[in-house]
Parts: sequence; structure tokens; C-alpha cells
Amino acid sequence: MTPEFILFLLRSLSAVLLLVFLGLITWFLFQDIRVGRQTIGSRVTSPGRLRVIANSKNDPAVGTTLELSPVSTIGRNSRNTIVLDDGYISGEHALIVWRDSNWWLEDLGSRNGTLLNEIPLRDPTVISAGDVLRIGAVQLKLEVGVSGPESDVLESGIRDSNP
Repeated sequence: MTPEFILFLLRSLSAVLLLVFLGLITWFLFQDIRVGRQTIGSRVTSPGRLRVIANSKNDPAVGTTLELSPVSTIGRNSRNTIVLDDGYISGEHALIVWRDSNWWLEDLGSRNGTLLNEIPLRDPTVISAGDVLRIGAVQLKLEVGVSGPESDVLESGIRDSNP
């Protein structure tokens, strides 16, 4: 065996190993993307919602559920995610944001303020299931991790016995 032939075999073996390595990387990336798509597809469409538990104006009616998006604004303006028609609610009153696996509530400098469990909100605060927000004359209860047929029944006007 000549040194040139040995060098040729080493180069060929290196090329084959490089191709196998690149093929494995491609296969692992493909598998990771596939698992990621399955995970995203199986997530709950809305990780939370607000249920109206008291409202002197009756719009929205008591028992109505309001789905939260990852960034939800609450106020009188039609630009808000959740529009509440009440003279004591500012045009852009409050902000609810899904961040770091928690819901955060922030008052946006509203004139009449936002109450969280009957305590005036000063700074952005983490809120959890069962917390009650008072914005103007409307009281909203945070419900977390609900989806499926129950939300469809509630939105169709049929209310359950536990508002």
C-alpha cells in the first residue's frame, strides 16, 4: 500500500463521516421541529379568561366570559381587546399580559384606578385564578386553564350554576 492510497482512504473515510454527521444533525433538527409542532398544536387555545361577576350596567351581563389573549387591554375605546362601556372606565384602563408563565395586571394610569381583590393596584402585579378585578362598576374574576366545551356553552348564553 502506497502512502497516496492510505491518504485517499483517510480522506474518503473523513468525507463519509462528515456526511453521516450532517445527516444526523438534519434528522435531529427535523425531529425537534416535529415535536415542537405537536406541542404547539396540543396547547390550550386560551390560558385564561375573565368572568363578569358583578356589573351595574348589565353590559356585559353577569356570567359572561371574556377570553384573554397574551396581551389584553381593557377600557372604553374600541381599540381594546376587552371593551367595557362604563363612564368610570378610562379609554385605556388596564393591561393584562401573559409573561413568564403568569398573568400580570397593570393599571395604565386610569383616573379611577383598578382594584385587585378590593386593594388599589399601584404596580404591575401577578394575578392568579380566583382573583377579582374591579374596573369601574364591573367586577371580573380570573379563570385560568379553561377551554373546551364548557367555554362554548357559557358563551352561547347558557350559564353554569357557579358564576
